[in-house]
Amino acid sequence: MKETIYTIPVNEAFDTAAGCPLCALARRLENERVDYTLGASMMEPDARMLTNSLGFCARHFSMLSARQNKLSLALVLDTHLQSVRERLDAVEANVTSAGGKRGGLFKKKDAASTSGAVLGSTIASVEEGCAICKNVDATMERYLDVVFYLWDKEEAFRDKFDACTGFCLPHYRELVQKSGQYLGAEAARRFTASLYQKQQAMLSALQEDIHKFTLKFDYRNKDMEWGTAKDAPQRVVLTLAGYRADMEEDTNEEKNQ
Repeated sequence: MKETIYTIPVNEAFDTAAGCPLCALARRLENERVDYTLGASMMEPDARMLTNSLGFCARHFSMLSARQNKLSLALVLDTHLQSVRERLDAVEANVTSAGGKRGGLFKKKDAASTSGAVLGSTIASVEEGCAICKNVDATMERYLDVVFYLWDKEEAFRDKFDACTGFCLPHYRELVQKSGQYLGAEAARRFTASLYQKQQAMLSALQEDIHKFTLKFDYRNKDMEWGTAKDAPQRVVLTLAGYRADMEEDTNEEKNQ
């Protein structure tokens, strides 16, 4: 596969990422998308329709808020909030209309719970939507396609893959679950076996570091060298939860831009 818009970021992530390469890819994507949301997308009707409809998750609201461009954020929030109000008004109008009909909604025993469920479902759809997550997830799916293709076809990339330290558990799960989708049966078997060994080695080393971290708080071990254990809690969290757990670091990076 020739170097393309998708292979270049994948190769760069596996060349330079200190932790999970897929987390590095996703973090890069979401930062680019946050910048796009407050920049070029402001003049693109289709993009604005998507952000108006879906809004953003708590993580990406926080990232947007940390950027310097407050006017762009206010414009996005203005039209999104208007969309949210229109959706809630439509639900209320439908419920009221149904209640006014003979034998309608409010004449049923479960009228209150039914109307509450409809409104609750609408609010939940607002809370769960995120235009940035939607884009990042779709692009990451393409990146996974590239990862599996390169691993299967290019020895140089397999060496690169084998040299990385390992993956967070969410991306490890995704790689295992999708190996059969992108690889033949025998290739998928070899891939998952090799990946399992890599993960076990990484988790074992991480276990040693986090245990050493706890020992350092015993006065009898005050002279013990930290080694690689000083940031063990942060690395364990990122390994178990993935890049989305790294909110503080992402926010600090955004404030410095």
